[in-house]
Amino acid sequence: MSRTASCSCGQMSITVEGDPLRVLVCHCFECQKQTGSVFGSWGYWPKSAISSIEGEATLYRRSSDAGRWVDNFFCPVCGSSIYGYSEGAPDEVTIAVGNFADAGFDPPDAAIWAACRHGWFPWPEQVPEYLDQPDL
Repeated sequence: MSRTASCSCGQMSITVEGDPLRVLVCHCFECQKQTGSVFGSWGYWPKSAISSIEGEATLYRRSSDAGRWVDNFFCPVCGSSIYGYSEGAPDEVTIAVGNFADAGFDPPDAAIWAACRHGWFPWPEQVPEYLDQPDL
């Protein structure tokens, strides 16, 4: 099965094959800043699952709350953050789940950096939550 994530204006997209290895919600402050929301939701695939990347992308390298580099690729036209690579998962690509525009997308396997989660945001009890970033 192919899945395509695209930006708001449609200029940029990434297509991957198969299901994600895992889906994580990240409450770290850097993901909050990157998404403009109270958390980021990311699907992880092996880099080998990428079948195409279309359009022009702008790269922004940042440091994670764990001190590792994270490369974010976003659309230079509309600003949507689409995909990225990280020092913590060097053989994988992370793709922002919201860019698939699929309400039936896989639910998260876990939440990381729960120590940064906004207290008013309820978290489902059945989904594991970690205070920082364990090896998942």
